[in-house]
Amino acid sequence: MGLFSSHANELRKAHRSLRDASRHSQDTPAGRVRRKAQRRISDEQAQRITEGYAAGKTVYELAAEFGCHRVTISAVLKRQGVTLRHASPTGQQVDEMVRRYEDGSSLARVGDELGFNASTVLDSVPWGGGLWIGVGSRVVINESW
Repeated sequence: MGLFSSHANELRKAHRSLRDASRHSQDTPAGRVRRKAQRRISDEQAQRITEGYAAGKTVYELAAEFGCHRVTISAVLKRQGVTLRHASPTGQQVDEMVRRYEDGSSLARVGDELGFNASTVLDSVPWGGGLWIGVGSRVVINESW
């Protein structure tokens, strides 16, 4: 059989069909791949996840340890009533950031006092326009530019 003969094409199709058939179970419709069954997090695992997170592990580390997605870990922690680290500040916290910053505290100090990084404070505060100029650890808004 030559490379371009119809027999060679038929052989390739048959080979492909046999290869694909081994990927599919008999109870799934033709052409569909059987989905992996989702593992459920048991109560004991949820407790271990909560303890690991409290001990300082990240959601990424816990996801790798428990063989699931980081979003699953976050959902488990939220169901357990755990406040996630690096969560976005609430509106009330943003208002407090603005107040403390306007009172003269640096971004770093405001962040430390409220449990956020200085860059989170900078990203969260609605400055209302103007150009930000870094001066030491403070940001000056120059409205004249």
